Amino acid sequence: MERWLMVIDLPARKLALANDRTIVETVMLDRKEQFPKSTVVHDLLRPLIGGGVFGQPGGTQVKETRRIFSRSLATIPDAHLHDVAETITADYIDRWLKLPERRVPISEELSRLTVDIVSQCTLGNRFDAAESVRFTRLFFAFHQKAAPMVLMLAGRDPKARARIVKDMGLEQIGAEMRTLMRERFVRPLVNGTQSLESAPFALALSEAGRFTTEKAGEEALLDEIAVMLLAGHETTASTLSWLSFELAGHIALQDAAARAVSDAVDGKGIWRQSPPEAVVDSLSKEALRLYPPIGFFLRETEQDVTFRDKPIPSGSFFVISPWTLHRHRKLWSNPDGFHPQRWLNDVPAPARTSYMPFGMGARGCPGARFATVEMAVILRGLLTRTRLSLLPGTRPKPLGNLTSRPDREIILSVSERRP
Repeated sequence: MERWLMVIDLPARKLALANDRTIVETVMLDRKEQFPKSTVVHDLLRPLIGGGVFGQPGGTQVKETRRIFSRSLATIPDAHLHDVAETITADYIDRWLKLPERRVPISEELSRLTVDIVSQCTLGNRFDAAESVRFTRLFFAFHQKAAPMVLMLAGRDPKARARIVKDMGLEQIGAEMRTLMRERFVRPLVNGTQSLESAPFALALSEAGRFTTEKAGEEALLDEIAVMLLAGHETTASTLSWLSFELAGHIALQDAAARAVSDAVDGKGIWRQSPPEAVVDSLSKEALRLYPPIGFFLRETEQDVTFRDKPIPSGSFFVISPWTLHRHRKLWSNPDGFHPQRWLNDVPAPARTSYMPFGMGARGCPGARFATVEMAVILRGLLTRTRLSLLPGTRPKPLGNLTSRPDREIILSVSERRP
């Protein structure tokens, strides 16, 4: 991808895909509030998150809810997050290494692992094994069926779009996922069998007046818990799935990373004598560059605008795509290659418009710090305790409907790494 701006004619309106720095900043920072989140996102996510903040276009209520998310996550000490992530990761790896053939469906397992971590830290509770398997498989099915382009081509008739969403089968999947979350995380807080003090996120919502034991309050709590769990685990799980796949395909690099993270001598000098935390950080950043968890941000314009001498009428879609920005040939060297060493040795940081794995501006991910700490702990566990190998099969591709998760399960061979 080398274009700075591409405008496509759809049946009812236009779609603009922008990589130009000025346009990216204008749309993502949206200081004049003329590029709200597209209603397509809201329509697709409603069966799952109801009126949760992630599906809303903007406004005062959304800003305040995002602040609640940020405040609740800020109350979780990094040390506590580290301990929870380390313990749960060790439990998962122990189980993998006891499997008869040690063939691990890594995408599903990392989804279960990250759901456990985020729910334990923010809600003080976890799914049991059967629930977590069902939950992650339902979420994958939701991803497969949720097709934003179909809604983008459908025009603006709300009834027509509602019929399309229903035909996708999202309502049934969303209802079952909401039942799982309601029974495991909401009901114990409503009926008093679990204290609010053990669930930092629910406590923050309660202190802001957003949680009551009435039916409407219970549903509102469920909406935001759904956002926290789904957005909170998906970014990390998706990125780590792709990173595991890349490491399994680059055995020499994986082994060198394992030595470096274990404080051993890296004889080949792949990591340029970098400390363990820098090696982990470079691997995470490169995975986020090649496989940004949110491949595109979909906005709409409420006014006629002109960019690069191209008129774009009100009501048009704007796509700001980290996927194309992170692989743009005029912004990166070897843009399609997995080269984590590019992040070492005080290399200048990329422009914020060319690297935005967690978004940008007021709508940036409030859980970026949480995800960064969590990812580092999980990755360190994978590198020091396991050796990942590819099995014969078709190369996965990003699904790309809602996030960049793989379009099929990635089965890896997992063996115990010996010192």
